Amino acid sequence: MIKLVLSDMDNTLLPFGERHVSKRTVDAIHAVQEQGIDFGPASGRERGELASFFQDDASCYNTGVLCNGQKIYFNGQIVREVYIEREYLDKVQDVVLATPHTAMITYRPDSHGDWVGIRKDELSFMYERAFKVGGTWHVRLPEYPVIKAGIVHMGTQEQLVQFQRQLREAVPECDFANTVVHWLDVTPHGWSKADGVRYLAQALNLSLDEVCVFGDAANDLAMLRLVPNSCAVANASDEAKASARYHIPACADDGVAWALEQIAQAGRTYNQTGVEVMPRFMVQGDGAIRRCGSRERRFRR
Repeated sequence: MIKLVLSDMDNTLLPFGERHVSKRTVDAIHAVQEQGIDFGPASGRERGELASFFQDDASCYNTGVLCNGQKIYFNGQIVREVYIEREYLDKVQDVVLATPHTAMITYRPDSHGDWVGIRKDELSFMYERAFKVGGTWHVRLPEYPVIKAGIVHMGTQEQLVQFQRQLREAVPECDFANTVVHWLDVTPHGWSKADGVRYLAQALNLSLDEVCVFGDAANDLAMLRLVPNSCAVANASDEAKASARYHIPACADDGVAWALEQIAQAGRTYNQTGVEVMPRFMVQGDGAIRRCGSRERRFRR
């Protein structure tokens, strides 16, 4: 039975560039929570950025796998943080500063961003999308502990892919996932949302088959491959679709909300009857029904 749901944000839970998730999505999140099922974002974004997307409804983001698994929350409390080494960030910064049409951003704990490279006018519409709570330009990035970092490249997609290869060769200690247009996530090499999902599931005393994840892009692949109940939205990349077990409607059509409503109904059936049923969209063949044991769990730090 599904007991924890984690969803990517951009182009999975809401279209990239939209200011808020839909009312249907928020209602569906509340519906699963009412059945004792935890929900949280599995996002490259930080908690401060997520607040605006959910219009400060903290119940929607108090639990989550954030910063691509480098920061994990449960009930509003940080339970794990993984920082990026400063020497690696400096190497990335050197490559960025030598590349036209490019900026590098690091984020403070309050989600305020610091950036180097191209100025605000060259960032164009990406300024608002990269800096939800403001940003400051610098000649060199200030030194402070960094969990979340990213790169804006305002060239063509072909140029971005070429630049991505250049970064991988110059800084093998980091990974650079192209998650949305003009953007690369910067993460420690080998680290992914999958690490965060695994850690949170273990902390909640859950098996991975009690977790359901939703995604669409490169930084979701490891998570989609890890969790048996993995779902890709219809607008996902071909690689994400191939990595997911289930396919649901597109982000723009509230695909995740559609699936959450069915997860909530399955939870309601269990709570009322003690019989476990799979959400409708997961049912294949006759959709096996079985009795399940206690849903009791505890949080382990």
